[in-house]
Amino acid sequence: MLEWIRKEAVERPKVIGGLMVLIGGVFVLSMGWWGFSASRSSKSDVLAKVNGVPIKVEDYSRDYLIMKDNYKRLLRGDLGAKILKDLNFPGLVLRNMIYRQLWIDEGRTLGIQVSDQTVIQEIARIPFFQVGTPPSFSKEAYVSFLKETHQTAESFEESVRMDVLVQRAQLFVRASQTIGNPAPQPAGAPPSDTNAERVRLQNETVEALQNQLETKARIDIDQKVFREVSRQLL
Repeated sequence: MLEWIRKEAVERPKVIGGLMVLIGGVFVLSMGWWGFSASRSSKSDVLAKVNGVPIKVEDYSRDYLIMKDNYKRLLRGDLGAKILKDLNFPGLVLRNMIYRQLWIDEGRTLGIQVSDQTVIQEIARIPFFQVGTPPSFSKEAYVSFLKETHQTAESFEESVRMDVLVQRAQLFVRASQTIGNPAPQPAGAPPSDTNAERVRLQNETVEALQNQLETKARIDIDQKVFREVSRQLL
Protein backbone atom coordinates (compact mmCIF):
# COMPACT_ATOMS: atom_id res chain seq x y z
CA MET A 1 0.00 0.00 0.00
CA LEU A 2 1.41 3.41 0.98
CA GLU A 3 3.60 2.30 3.87
CA TRP A 4 6.76 2.48 1.83
CA ILE A 5 5.91 6.02 0.75
CA ARG A 6 5.30 7.04 4.36
CA LYS A 7 8.77 5.94 5.50
CA GLU A 8 10.32 9.39 5.19
CA ALA A 9 7.27 11.08 6.69
CA VAL A 10 7.72 9.05 9.86
CA GLU A 11 11.43 9.73 10.07
CA ARG A 12 11.16 13.44 9.29
CA PRO A 13 7.77 14.59 10.66
CA LYS A 14 8.71 18.28 11.05
CA VAL A 15 9.97 18.58 7.49
CA ILE A 16 7.03 16.71 6.04
CA GLY A 17 4.66 18.84 8.07
CA GLY A 18 5.93 21.90 6.25
CA LEU A 19 5.22 20.25 2.94
CA MET A 20 1.52 19.94 3.72
CA VAL A 21 1.16 23.52 2.51
CA LEU A 22 2.27 22.36 -0.90
CA ILE A 23 0.28 19.17 -0.95
CA GLY A 24 -2.91 21.15 -0.45
CA GLY A 25 -1.84 23.44 -3.27
CA VAL A 26 -2.54 20.92 -5.98
CA PHE A 27 -6.14 20.76 -4.77
CA VAL A 28 -6.61 24.50 -5.16
CA LEU A 29 -6.50 24.78 -8.92
CA SER A 30 -2.73 25.12 -9.14
CA MET A 31 -2.69 23.52 -12.56
CA GLY A 32 0.60 22.82 -14.29
CA TRP A 33 1.92 25.68 -16.34
CA TRP A 34 4.33 23.28 -18.06
CA GLY A 35 3.92 20.86 -20.92
CA PHE A 36 5.41 17.42 -20.51
CA SER A 37 6.31 15.00 -23.26
CA ALA A 38 7.10 11.53 -22.01
CA SER A 39 9.11 9.39 -24.40
CA ARG A 40 7.87 6.12 -22.96
CA SER A 41 6.32 2.99 -24.37
CA SER A 42 2.59 2.37 -23.95
CA LYS A 43 3.41 -0.56 -21.64
CA SER A 44 4.85 1.67 -18.94
CA ASP A 45 2.81 4.86 -19.11
CA VAL A 46 0.78 3.93 -16.00
CA LEU A 47 2.55 4.49 -12.70
CA ALA A 48 -0.20 3.42 -10.32
CA LYS A 49 -3.88 2.57 -10.11
CA VAL A 50 -6.42 3.65 -7.50
CA ASN A 51 -9.51 1.45 -7.54
CA GLY A 52 -8.69 0.72 -11.17
CA VAL A 53 -8.25 4.38 -12.15
CA PRO A 54 -4.77 4.88 -13.66
CA ILE A 55 -2.28 7.53 -12.56
CA LYS A 56 -0.30 8.14 -15.73
CA VAL A 57 3.37 9.02 -15.93
CA GLU A 58 2.57 12.23 -17.79
CA ASP A 59 0.16 13.41 -15.09
CA TYR A 60 2.56 12.45 -12.31
CA SER A 61 5.41 14.34 -13.96
CA ARG A 62 3.22 17.41 -14.34
CA ASP A 63 2.18 17.40 -10.68
CA TYR A 64 5.78 16.80 -9.64
CA LEU A 65 6.84 19.98 -11.44
CA ILE A 66 3.94 21.91 -9.93
CA MET A 67 4.84 20.97 -6.38
CA LYS A 68 8.55 21.47 -6.93
CA ASP A 69 7.96 24.95 -8.33
CA ASN A 70 5.65 25.86 -5.43
CA TYR A 71 8.24 24.67 -2.94
CA LYS A 72 10.96 26.72 -4.65
CA ARG A 73 8.76 29.80 -4.36
CA LEU A 74 8.03 29.04 -0.73
CA LEU A 75 11.73 28.78 0.13
CA ARG A 76 12.79 31.38 -2.43
CA GLY A 77 15.53 29.12 -3.62
CA ASP A 78 16.33 26.13 -5.79
CA LEU A 79 16.09 22.51 -4.67
CA GLY A 80 18.89 20.07 -5.38
CA ALA A 81 18.49 16.38 -6.05
CA LYS A 82 19.82 15.50 -2.59
CA ILE A 83 17.19 17.61 -0.82
CA LEU A 84 14.42 16.13 -2.94
CA LYS A 85 15.69 12.63 -2.16
CA ASP A 86 15.93 13.34 1.56
CA LEU A 87 12.34 14.56 1.57
CA ASN A 88 11.18 11.56 -0.45
CA PHE A 89 9.64 14.19 -2.71
CA PRO A 90 8.61 11.74 -5.46
CA GLY A 91 6.71 9.71 -2.87
CA LEU A 92 4.94 12.79 -1.53
CA VAL A 93 3.76 13.74 -5.00
CA LEU A 94 2.44 10.24 -5.67
CA ARG A 95 0.74 10.10 -2.29
CA ASN A 96 -0.95 13.42 -3.02
CA MET A 97 -2.27 12.14 -6.35
CA ILE A 98 -3.58 8.96 -4.73
CA TYR A 99 -5.46 10.95 -2.11
CA ARG A 100 -6.83 13.25 -4.78
CA GLN A 101 -8.33 10.28 -6.63
CA LEU A 102 -9.78 8.88 -3.40
CA TRP A 103 -11.54 12.20 -2.79
CA ILE A 104 -12.78 12.30 -6.38
CA ASP A 105 -14.34 8.88 -5.84
CA GLU A 106 -15.85 10.02 -2.53
CA GLY A 107 -17.26 13.15 -4.12
CA ARG A 108 -18.97 11.09 -6.77
CA THR A 109 -20.31 8.71 -4.12
CA LEU A 110 -21.79 11.71 -2.31
CA GLY A 111 -23.49 12.74 -5.54
CA ILE A 112 -21.61 16.03 -5.80
CA GLN A 113 -21.67 17.59 -9.25
CA VAL A 114 -19.69 20.47 -10.69
CA SER A 115 -21.47 22.44 -13.40
CA ASP A 116 -19.86 23.80 -16.55
CA GLN A 117 -20.59 27.29 -15.29
CA THR A 118 -18.63 26.65 -12.10
CA VAL A 119 -15.65 25.40 -14.11
CA ILE A 120 -15.76 28.53 -16.26
CA GLN A 121 -15.86 30.75 -13.18
CA GLU A 122 -12.93 28.95 -11.56
CA ILE A 123 -10.78 29.21 -14.68
CA ALA A 124 -11.63 32.90 -15.03
CA ARG A 125 -10.33 33.47 -11.48
CA ILE A 126 -6.88 32.00 -12.17
CA PRO A 127 -4.44 34.95 -12.14
CA PHE A 128 -2.38 33.43 -14.95
CA PHE A 129 -5.26 34.08 -17.36
CA GLN A 130 -5.97 37.65 -16.24
CA VAL A 131 -4.59 40.76 -17.88
CA GLY A 132 -5.07 44.51 -17.60
CA THR A 133 -6.03 46.86 -14.78
CA PRO A 134 -8.34 45.93 -13.24
CA PRO A 135 -7.43 42.36 -14.20
CA SER A 136 -9.93 40.43 -16.26
CA PHE A 137 -9.98 37.05 -17.97
CA SER A 138 -8.13 36.92 -21.28
CA LYS A 139 -9.20 34.31 -23.79
CA GLU A 140 -5.95 34.88 -25.66
CA ALA A 141 -3.89 34.09 -22.56
CA TYR A 142 -5.93 30.95 -21.98
CA VAL A 143 -5.56 29.69 -25.54
CA SER A 144 -1.84 30.47 -25.47
CA PHE A 145 -1.46 28.48 -22.25
CA LEU A 146 -3.22 25.47 -23.76
CA LYS A 147 -0.93 25.54 -26.80
CA GLU A 148 2.24 25.94 -24.75
CA THR A 149 1.37 23.06 -22.43
CA HIS A 150 0.01 20.80 -25.20
CA GLN A 151 -3.39 20.46 -23.57
CA THR A 152 -6.87 20.60 -24.98
CA ALA A 153 -9.47 22.86 -23.42
CA GLU A 154 -11.54 19.78 -22.62
CA SER A 155 -8.77 18.00 -20.70
CA PHE A 156 -7.75 21.08 -18.73
CA GLU A 157 -11.33 21.97 -17.86
CA GLU A 158 -12.00 18.39 -16.73
CA SER A 159 -8.98 18.61 -14.44
CA VAL A 160 -10.35 21.82 -12.95
CA ARG A 161 -13.74 20.14 -12.53
CA MET A 162 -12.12 17.31 -10.57
CA ASP A 163 -10.24 19.76 -8.33
CA VAL A 164 -13.48 21.54 -7.50
CA LEU A 165 -15.11 18.17 -6.83
CA VAL A 166 -12.35 17.35 -4.33
CA GLN A 167 -12.77 20.71 -2.60
CA ARG A 168 -16.53 20.29 -2.31
CA ALA A 169 -16.24 16.74 -0.98
CA GLN A 170 -13.92 17.93 1.75
CA LEU A 171 -16.16 20.91 2.51
CA PHE A 172 -19.11 18.54 2.82
CA VAL A 173 -17.22 16.42 5.35
CA ARG A 174 -16.18 19.52 7.31
CA ALA A 175 -19.73 20.84 7.37
CA SER A 176 -21.07 17.45 8.48
CA GLN A 177 -18.69 17.43 11.42
CA THR A 178 -19.72 20.92 12.47
CA ILE A 179 -23.44 20.12 12.32
CA GLY A 180 -23.19 16.73 14.01
CA ASN A 181 -20.54 17.58 16.59
CA PRO A 182 -20.37 21.30 17.34
CA ALA A 183 -17.13 22.40 18.96
CA PRO A 184 -17.38 22.75 22.75
CA GLN A 185 -17.53 26.34 23.94
CA PRO A 186 -16.15 26.82 27.45
CA ALA A 187 -17.66 29.72 29.34
CA GLY A 188 -15.79 32.91 28.61
CA ALA A 189 -13.77 31.44 25.71
CA PRO A 190 -13.00 34.08 23.05
CA PRO A 191 -14.47 33.53 19.55
CA SER A 192 -11.00 33.00 18.08
CA ASP A 193 -10.38 30.00 20.35
CA THR A 194 -13.75 28.50 19.49
CA ASN A 195 -13.08 28.91 15.77
CA ALA A 196 -9.64 27.35 16.11
CA GLU A 197 -11.12 24.34 17.89
CA ARG A 198 -13.79 23.97 15.23
CA VAL A 199 -11.17 24.01 12.47
CA ARG A 200 -9.07 21.46 14.34
CA LEU A 201 -12.00 19.08 14.67
CA GLN A 202 -12.90 19.53 11.02
CA ASN A 203 -9.34 18.77 9.93
CA GLU A 204 -9.28 15.66 12.09
CA THR A 205 -12.56 14.50 10.57
CA VAL A 206 -11.26 14.98 7.02
CA GLU A 207 -8.04 13.14 7.85
CA ALA A 208 -9.90 10.28 9.53
CA LEU A 209 -12.16 9.77 6.53
CA GLN A 210 -9.18 9.99 4.21
CA ASN A 211 -7.49 7.20 6.13
CA GLN A 212 -10.65 5.11 5.91
CA LEU A 213 -10.85 5.65 2.16
CA GLU A 214 -7.24 4.59 1.80
CA THR A 215 -7.75 1.46 3.87
CA LYS A 216 -10.73 0.35 1.79
CA ALA A 217 -9.19 1.26 -1.57
CA ARG A 218 -7.25 -0.98 -3.91
CA ILE A 219 -4.01 0.85 -4.60
CA ASP A 220 -1.51 -0.72 -6.98
CA ILE A 221 1.84 0.99 -7.52
CA ASP A 222 4.27 -0.10 -10.24
CA GLN A 223 7.40 0.46 -8.20
CA LYS A 224 9.72 -0.18 -11.14
CA VAL A 225 8.09 2.56 -13.20
CA PHE A 226 7.90 4.81 -10.15
CA ARG A 227 11.63 4.48 -9.43
CA GLU A 228 12.53 5.07 -13.08
CA VAL A 229 10.39 8.19 -13.43
CA SER A 230 11.56 9.52 -10.07
CA ARG A 231 15.18 9.11 -11.08
CA GLN A 232 14.56 11.04 -14.30
CA LEU A 233 12.80 13.88 -12.51
CA LEU A 234 15.36 14.16 -9.71
